[in-house]
Amino acid sequence: MSLLEMPWVQTRRVSLRWQTGESGSRFDPGSSKFSTKLELPQPARVAETATALALRRRWLILGVVLVGSFMAILDVFIVTQGLPSIKTSLGAGVADLELVVSAYSLVYAVFLITGGRLGDILDRKRIFLSGMTVFTVASALAGYAPSAAVLIGARALQGLGAALMYPQVLSIIQVTFKGSERSLALGLFAATSGIGAITGNIVGGLLIQLNLAGLSWRPIFLVNVPVGIIGVLAGFLVLHPSRTERAPKLDLPGVGLISLFLVSLVLPLAEGQQTGWPNWMIMLLILSFPVLALFVIYERKRTKNGEDPLVDMDLFKHRSFAVGIPLTLLYYVTASGLFFTLVLFLQSGLGFSPIISGLSFAQLNIGFITASLLGPRLIRSFGNRVLSLAYILQTAGLGWIILTLNSYGASLTLYELSPPLIVFGAGAGFALSPLLGVILSGVPSQEAGEASGVVSTSFQIGNTVGISLFGHLYYRFLNGQQSPTSYIDAFKTTVPFFVILSVAGFLLVFLLSQHRARQIIHRLEA
Repeated sequence: MSLLEMPWVQTRRVSLRWQTGESGSRFDPGSSKFSTKLELPQPARVAETATALALRRRWLILGVVLVGSFMAILDVFIVTQGLPSIKTSLGAGVADLELVVSAYSLVYAVFLITGGRLGDILDRKRIFLSGMTVFTVASALAGYAPSAAVLIGARALQGLGAALMYPQVLSIIQVTFKGSERSLALGLFAATSGIGAITGNIVGGLLIQLNLAGLSWRPIFLVNVPVGIIGVLAGFLVLHPSRTERAPKLDLPGVGLISLFLVSLVLPLAEGQQTGWPNWMIMLLILSFPVLALFVIYERKRTKNGEDPLVDMDLFKHRSFAVGIPLTLLYYVTASGLFFTLVLFLQSGLGFSPIISGLSFAQLNIGFITASLLGPRLIRSFGNRVLSLAYILQTAGLGWIILTLNSYGASLTLYELSPPLIVFGAGAGFALSPLLGVILSGVPSQEAGEASGVVSTSFQIGNTVGISLFGHLYYRFLNGQQSPTSYIDAFKTTVPFFVILSVAGFLLVFLLSQHRARQIIHRLEA
């Protein structure tokens, strides 16, 4: 008697089927036959599935960090539309309104480099999520602020959250993506940053005009709360812990010196125009440059002694980095200065409503987004000629604006203004995403945080300098006049200065040789 014919086995007989794939294998205890055709999952199929999951996770990571970058940039600009309502509801004075704007920008600029370095030391995921949490809580405090003083404090806290969050975005992109994926990720980052800058005034004006639940200006801050909560929860799930292999020590004296430099530089630039440039503010601005020199000397000394610097000055030995940072400063000085004066020109000079003015910025967005996504692809074929094309388009758009102003004057409409704005936006888009790739191409991954902090700080310094410099020029050309014609004439006189900066950017690109461009492309594809 065979084993399967024994009665105690018969009473426990079950039908068991095991099948793998189409042909599979089958075992039936009721049968003496056993099929040995067994198909295990193919290694190639397993590898393909793992690759697809890793790819999906990378783009989920990008989506989470881009939400953070969008919020940080948006809140630089969104508050301006709410200032009249804030003044009325909180009884805020002129000085209070200035601090509502500048408290965010000042704290944001001062702690960007430190925030980037903390990501290298402690963990980019942890610092990013901490920054987003602080930013979300501060947004809720700002939205429910009962007084101007509380609102100013909440704005400063928002700036701290943004400074912790924003530098990690470039660092995470740098260590998560490679090759053409990194180029595309940088293009999306550039597009998101540009959209945040351009649409800040649009979103702010729309939320205030809707007057949701009778809350007036408060939704411009409260809108960040649900977005921030979702971003933090998603970040916990999809972000990877990431830091340098050998965590460096935080350079506290370096933090103090760079913070002192940035306060001395950014505070006068942000507040000097409104306060009439008192002597102490001029002296503070002048002293910022010796403080910067002292910071550089101190950081070089730390590097020479084998200690961890806050910013490794050897980064500037990479030509891509040394040329890229001035190009970034020029880019943001031009963009922020143009946006600031364009709003004044459209609303006070041409009498556009905030909504029509917002549609004008939408034309910039059309060109910007399109070019931001095309730029990384073109740079693989044409190298830094794409950057040259960017500045040519910017200059052409600005020249077209001048011709349009001369042709139509006060009768200028959105229809005539749209084409030159689209061209300028395309130039801005072709510049920013390839430029970020160029700057970071020579930076080792272990220095991604500090490099990203320097790049992000140059963004904010460029924004502050652009608004301050061109705001001063524009009001100087107005010369106290308030008629629509005077606003048009002042804008017409200001635009040639933007042309000069675009030409300067075009010339700086030539310091990046084509040989160097090919090296950059090779590294991006590696």
